[in-house]
Amino acid sequence: MRTHCRACDGTDLHSILNLGRLPLAGGFLSSQDAIPKEKLYPLEIHSCGHCGLVQVLDPVDPEVLFQDYSFSSSTIKPLVDHFGQYAAWLTAKLKPKLVVEFGCNDGVLLEPLQRLGVKAVGVDVSRNIADIASAKGLDVISGYFDADVALHIRQRFGPADVVTGSNAFAHNDSPERILEAANIVLADDGYLCLEFMYAGDLLEQLQWDTLYHEHLTFYTLTALKILLERYGFYVVDAERLPMHGGSLRVCASRQPKPSEAGAERLMESEQRSKLAELATWQGFAQQSMRKIAIVREVFESLRQRHTIWAYGAAGKATMWVNACRMDYLGGVVDASPLRAGKLMPGTHTPIVSPDQFRAVSPEYVFVTAWNYADLIRSKESWFRGTWSVPLPDLRFF
Repeated sequence: MRTHCRACDGTDLHSILNLGRLPLAGGFLSSQDAIPKEKLYPLEIHSCGHCGLVQVLDPVDPEVLFQDYSFSSSTIKPLVDHFGQYAAWLTAKLKPKLVVEFGCNDGVLLEPLQRLGVKAVGVDVSRNIADIASAKGLDVISGYFDADVALHIRQRFGPADVVTGSNAFAHNDSPERILEAANIVLADDGYLCLEFMYAGDLLEQLQWDTLYHEHLTFYTLTALKILLERYGFYVVDAERLPMHGGSLRVCASRQPKPSEAGAERLMESEQRSKLAELATWQGFAQQSMRKIAIVREVFESLRQRHTIWAYGAAGKATMWVNACRMDYLGGVVDASPLRAGKLMPGTHTPIVSPDQFRAVSPEYVFVTAWNYADLIRSKESWFRGTWSVPLPDLRFF
């Protein structure tokens, strides 16, 4: 188990939330035969008393987490739109000739960069997902973005103008390896651009359901700035994004430069919100447990008289159905071919296609992918039953 904070390297670490032993959020089971082999892992959340960083100190082996990965970004239209916009942002703001993306998934950013005339090279640890990207004709390396891979890329393609990672940097137990690799592959005037789920949104919306084994760290700009400067990067700009229920985009340079207004405003906002204070995160944990208890009790009562399904077999779904003991759900709807036909981790509820959902039409649908609730409702406008979302508050409509 880690004993030092990932951001400030301090040892003043405090447990704020212990969720017990849970299955992996993406540990979908291929069949009933796989149930006896399913493993549960401890999940305890800590906060740093010095910089406030929220983190999981006892990581699961990434070889277990990311091999045979079941998240393909290009199957989710809002993410496709986001990465199209991100490619345009990178091109307009930084004018790169070569971009290296770690955690490139199925090439959802590499493709629009290529269309804009930018050379793009991806790295992803999940071989099955990297193979999908390679099949599109994209330059993708299957493996970890470390010093060896960075040196290989630099020798083959030359120095990079931008290194970027979207919803991947915070998944790493040793972020210093990524920063060291970025230093190797980047040109002297290059930039590091990171997108990650933001601790400010975690707090504001009580998004406890994103606290799973894969998501090891929830950065504030304050904590990230400390980490980046330890490895020779300087925050230039920061911008909040709606992606994944609330994310942050940070642009950092290898040379000291004045911070832009967006970064300065965010740092001031974090001070007002007391995001670096332990008491803030202890309060977050208490409120999260109350939210879980409310959803569990309400649906336990509804199940006595009504048929209930869930929609969206994402990591959030695994958290809700296990924390609320929803082993009574008739099905969990998901359009991804990487998930449909499998079983949910923990509760072993069948994951079904939207067509099967239409055939049954249950009375209640619990939208576990609540950050995509509007999109889901528009796609399933035929449905005449009751929709429900758990966050920011439990609502029915």
